Amino acid sequence: MKNIRLPLCFLLIVGVAVCAVVSCVHKPLRFAKRCVECHQEKIAVFKDNRVVHSPVSKGICESCHRPHGIIGGVYLKTNEKKLCYNCHEDSLKMMEKKHIHAPVKGEKCVSCHNPHASMNKNLLKEKDHELCFTCHNKESFERETRHKPLFKKECIFCHKPHSSDHESLLFDSVNNVCAECHNFKNKGFIKKHSGYDVSSASCVSCHAEHSSNNDKLLRKFIHKPLDKNQCNDCHGAPGTLLEIKEKGAEFCYKCHTEEEKAFVKNHMHSPANKGNCLDCHSPHSTDYKGITLLPDGEICYKCHKDTKDNFAKRHIHKPIEDKRCTSCHDPHSSWNKHILKKKGKALCYDCHDNSDFSRSNVHEPVKDGTCIVCHNPHASDNKFELNYPEIEQCYICHQKEKKLFDRVSVHTPIRRGSCSVCHNPHSSARENLLVRKERDLCFKCHQQMLDEVKDEVVHRPFGRGECLTCHNAHANNNQFHLIKVGGENCYRCHNRLSVSGKGSAYQHMPFKEEACTSCHNPHGSKIKRQINRPLGNLCLSCHNDVASRLDNEEFKHTPAEDGKCLECHTPHYAEIEYLLIDDGTSLCSKCHVTTSPLMIQAHNGISVAKSDCSGCHESHSAINKGLLRPIMHTPFADKDCKRCHE
Repeated sequence: MKNIRLPLCFLLIVGVAVCAVVSCVHKPLRFAKRCVECHQEKIAVFKDNRVVHSPVSKGICESCHRPHGIIGGVYLKTNEKKLCYNCHEDSLKMMEKKHIHAPVKGEKCVSCHNPHASMNKNLLKEKDHELCFTCHNKESFERETRHKPLFKKECIFCHKPHSSDHESLLFDSVNNVCAECHNFKNKGFIKKHSGYDVSSASCVSCHAEHSSNNDKLLRKFIHKPLDKNQCNDCHGAPGTLLEIKEKGAEFCYKCHTEEEKAFVKNHMHSPANKGNCLDCHSPHSTDYKGITLLPDGEICYKCHKDTKDNFAKRHIHKPIEDKRCTSCHDPHSSWNKHILKKKGKALCYDCHDNSDFSRSNVHEPVKDGTCIVCHNPHASDNKFELNYPEIEQCYICHQKEKKLFDRVSVHTPIRRGSCSVCHNPHSSARENLLVRKERDLCFKCHQQMLDEVKDEVVHRPFGRGECLTCHNAHANNNQFHLIKVGGENCYRCHNRLSVSGKGSAYQHMPFKEEACTSCHNPHGSKIKRQINRPLGNLCLSCHNDVASRLDNEEFKHTPAEDGKCLECHTPHYAEIEYLLIDDGTSLCSKCHVTTSPLMIQAHNGISVAKSDCSGCHESHSAINKGLLRPIMHTPFADKDCKRCHE
């Protein structure tokens, strides 16, 4: 029967598989419903707008979206950046132009266009220039005098919204764009320009493109001859070609005589040295102080491209970040190298408070005024614009310390490379440039250790914050960067204990091995003598045999049961075996009056005043009453003492 079932099961499985394959091949999956059949309210909202995206108006959501979604949204058929180009293939040509609008370059069409519907033409999210102001700062467009196309028409009257071969996304060259409205050959136009034909000049060299606080859209800062309408001070007579009378700095110095004298210094900026004033300055008007062609910083980066790369670094010097190169550098000439306005630290103190650098103990580079030994004046990937990571920066000079710190146990700030946790890198009122008093400095991090033993038994150096009595501040080959190993560290203060103990006949093992911290907490404890735990528990943690007997035997010696070990033993060393504080007879007589009648009676009338009690009694615990030892001499067990004693 079993032999018949196996082939039948196999045939059944094959049959099901074949049916499944045939079903998949001949019956493709079809959509029973479209999105719009369920989402009528969505479509209604979209169609209330003036402009509706074609797939939405036709109700074919599936042209952009997959029919199966996820919680909170739906899948797009392809990556958002490529989706629009499935239909708008011609738009890909925009990417071939020299200048591409940022949203287009990032392929973020929905930054400006609504993908479903809009009340604005071209499915724009906002109307006209308001859309542009979602990214572009409105302030520079709203000054007193405004260019007419800006608000009476639209930005796209002059600019291409997607891409262009011309700067600022203009649809043509600057003058050709202006010529759409202004006739350069018109007599009235020429008259307004002091009789000069300016068709070959760049309009924006004098006029602001969008708005200005000056008449005729002249830029904020105007060259004096232009401001006084004295163009022929620099150009030929009206009616002649619009060329300057002379070229080079010598022509500028005819008016700027004081500047000519001021620029003659040891170090000159290359354009000033070569007499190329127009490399940086506009001869007409500009929106930038000093009548420069570009704002401070940007004008510098035209030549100093390597300095511009500093913006990619993590930490940027504030003047660089604010593009204020002239905060430190004179743009023309200086007596100082790199055309710096001042020499050394004097320049730094223009921004940085001098008091932070002039305390009683001053770091050598600060004293020498060489801040750039440690700091990059522009930018760095290291905090505080350091030339190297902090500890590597310190090791540039402190090579000796680098070798000393290469030890087994290293103080955490050193290990993390943070020297400034303890030391002020500039100046301090304390020795070694410490940021605080020694006590306060250690407890800045280790306050919890002090709090744990506060108002208890505190080790004197620890309580005073004299941590360097025992520890090295930086590193050591000993655990916890201790100055000495084990007892050697303790004996530097507890010398008398060491001298006396080393010559004794018997020494406690932790004392002998100089393992003081086996019993004592080096900082403090809530227990007398700074011991790690209550005395009895502390002793029994090593003396396991005694602990076991105390647990299992019925009769216990009171001092042992109460954990008062030091009533009989010394903790460090002794001249008597087992570290006893006295011989057997004398030791027991401290608690037991051996000469009393009761004591004599208990010993069958025999005086034990000069006897060693440990000969008969256990010292800690026993199984017999009276702490008697378990194995007894027969006469003793029978209490027949007089058989042996008189």
